[in-house]
Amino acid sequence: MHIQFAQSSYVSFSSTPSISFILLEDLNIFAVRRTQLTGEFLPLQAACSSSFCMQLFTLAALATLAMVGCHPVVHDVGLSHPHRSVSAGGKSTCISGTVKISATATNLQILKPAPQTNREVTQLYVELAQVNSTVGASAVGGPQSVNGTYGIYVQLCYPSDEAAQRKVTTVQLLTHGGTLDHTYWDIAPGYSYVDAATLAGYATLSYDRLGTGLSDHPDPLQTVQLPLQVELAHIIVQYMRNVSMSDERISVSKIVGVGHSLGGALTQAVAAKYPKDFDALIIQGTATVTPTVAQYAATGVASEAFQIANTDPSGRFNGLADGYHVSVFSLQTSRKQTLALGESYTLPIAYAPATAYTGPVAIVNGQNDWFYCGGDCTYPVDQAAAAIPANFPNADKERSMSYLAPGAGHSVNAHLAAGEAFDRMIAFLGGALSGK
Repeated sequence: MHIQFAQSSYVSFSSTPSISFILLEDLNIFAVRRTQLTGEFLPLQAACSSSFCMQLFTLAALATLAMVGCHPVVHDVGLSHPHRSVSAGGKSTCISGTVKISATATNLQILKPAPQTNREVTQLYVELAQVNSTVGASAVGGPQSVNGTYGIYVQLCYPSDEAAQRKVTTVQLLTHGGTLDHTYWDIAPGYSYVDAATLAGYATLSYDRLGTGLSDHPDPLQTVQLPLQVELAHIIVQYMRNVSMSDERISVSKIVGVGHSLGGALTQAVAAKYPKDFDALIIQGTATVTPTVAQYAATGVASEAFQIANTDPSGRFNGLADGYHVSVFSLQTSRKQTLALGESYTLPIAYAPATAYTGPVAIVNGQNDWFYCGGDCTYPVDQAAAAIPANFPNADKERSMSYLAPGAGHSVNAHLAAGEAFDRMIAFLGGALSGK
């Protein structure tokens, strides 16, 4: 198939004004300089200043082509195994692939080695859950710099309706919790937040956190920690702010940070360090961090019955370092994912109040969340409501809201109350983003 220049679809990056269009010629991808719309074609590598730029350009170009039913073959752009699919919920069009992101962060030295046996793993989490435990604090040393280039699996989903696609101006960055992956946001029909978002006119970008799912699995103690995860998420946000996709010129003008559990803590940490990254926040599965809540959470983690991932009988995690752990419960086997011990040790960093963030926040908890509420998020007060002033003291109070999903536990998206929770989240964004 040959697409004529005058009829070509395109994507644009506002941060690279001299490279205004991606053109498609014989199913290959080129860039063209803005001042030479009838002239010079450039290979994508020459047009972009970084590999991640090329990858997001390509991802957006693939999305554009998918809108008109085209499926190009992409060469030498750094996006590994790009493919088009329909969401698990069945109502969204998605483009997936792995991007390489270079990042630097100040992590913490982990002084204790990873447990060598599953018995030692159990002992570690039991000791972490004990009242007045010092195990976590004693395992963490001083700061240490880490840097590298990491493969991160991403999935961009958008409305299947072509007219709705052209109206998209807001992308939601979806960050999953511990022992889960990007599929938490798109479980099945009726349990797909991705579909709820795209049907409301949003695009979503979900991803597997470093050390999880289809993303890279580097050192689980010294590398896979919250500080590095924050930097990776921040880089994704910065490039998302500059991507446009359509056969009409449309800029992605707003970014919403959406996170569940550990992913919610990570999203809070990004907002604390980079308060302008997000125009609005939705946090699932969180609370005001008190000694009692910390005890609930630690007990919940201990009850996961973690084992060393590379000993899992499924064989899915063969070859991973001993510091990656998975739950043993059979109901989670098909989709369970790893939790890096370095994330567990550095998680408290993420709960520092995001004092510089001034946008709107929604806290959505399952009413019977054990991890953060001991099974009752109404006791002694509404824990979701209390988390807003505690974790986001300068948030826009008039445009913020909280919600407790009746009968739901920690992973709201997997409960019968998921649909109502999604409705509340989407309704929140309607007010939170209006007039911005």
